[in-house]
Amino acid sequence: MQRQIDAITLQLVFLLSRECLGRRRLARRAGLSEMTVRIQLERLRDQGFLVLDKSGGALTSVGKERFAPVLDHVADVQELSLYSLAQDSITIAALLSHVEKQHPSWWYRDQAVRQGATGMLLLSCSANGLFFSHTEERIAADNPHDAQVIKEAFPSRQEGDLLVIVSAPTHKQTRLGLWQVISEMLYTRD
Repeated sequence: MQRQIDAITLQLVFLLSRECLGRRRLARRAGLSEMTVRIQLERLRDQGFLVLDKSGGALTSVGKERFAPVLDHVADVQELSLYSLAQDSITIAALLSHVEKQHPSWWYRDQAVRQGATGMLLLSCSANGLFFSHTEERIAADNPHDAQVIKEAFPSRQEGDLLVIVSAPTHKQTRLGLWQVISEMLYTRD
């Protein structure tokens, strides 16, 4: 079992793995203060996971190895405009490839709520559509608009993928809740 990694670190690593970002842009994208981002980046640099220069940060080979679960399994993260499935004003989802949940859905929801989220949904992807992972009920049956929004936001989803959808009143709470769930799924597996 790998050691748990905090939600802020995972979010920053994911963003930096997609493009080179300076501290200010990274803070805006993550919904965090520049001071928080600076401290985290310096910590990652001091541990040998990141190199920093004027253009931003880049993962080292040691960093890529340490954060391989995120780099290998988090396919995409998108903000969604859901109608019936939204549980608060901000909703963000992550598409996870080749990840099996180790706990019931409610357990992951509780992890998101501890970070300030209002709620969390865990959807399973199959060739027949999207399903609530805890009931295996097809979401398009009662939520056709939201099923279409998700389909368009994540066109690369494949059978066996999971969608983690977190809602909260602020971007910061939503992102922290989302990345806490991702951390629990990727770093507490046996």
